[in-house]
Amino acid sequence: MSEAGTGSHEQQIYWNQLVLVKVVANYVRRYRDEQAYWISRIGLFKAIVTSSTIGAWAIWKDYAFVWGVLLGAAQVLDAAKDYIPQTKHRRNASEFVAALENIFIDARFEWHGIFSGRYPPDDIMERWRKLAKLLNEIETKHFPDGLPSKESRQKLAEGEAQAYFASTYGVGGSNNG
Repeated sequence: MSEAGTGSHEQQIYWNQLVLVKVVANYVRRYRDEQAYWISRIGLFKAIVTSSTIGAWAIWKDYAFVWGVLLGAAQVLDAAKDYIPQTKHRRNASEFVAALENIFIDARFEWHGIFSGRYPPDDIMERWRKLAKLLNEIETKHFPDGLPSKESRQKLAEGEAQAYFASTYGVGGSNNG
């Protein structure tokens, strides 16, 4: 939405896309952080098991089988770390967020020209198309199967975007302004 609320239909469409880009960036950033949480938990499990099993085995030799199984599980997790979905998803999310933030920087700069009336409606729609296409391309590249949906993550991402737009432009980040 235009800052003064008097924008054209085309300005509104571009504004909505700008808001969407910010919401998606926030959503994927939260998703990335959730993946990192699980990766760190797996790492902590491996560290505890590998360092404590040998000592525990020496003290409680009667449970050698249990310690062997735990140590084996830790070794399997270590060998499979590059194939655990969270590792791949975190890497993809990090790359996606970096690319999206660069797009958002350019889109914010472009918004100032759109808001000030520098572009006629057809040019605004062409700029909107390019922005929407870029979002689609990087999402398809980094998440070809799509992102898992989570309502709580979505609400938090929308709230963060709304706060960002309110502090930056003086209007909320909802599609209605």
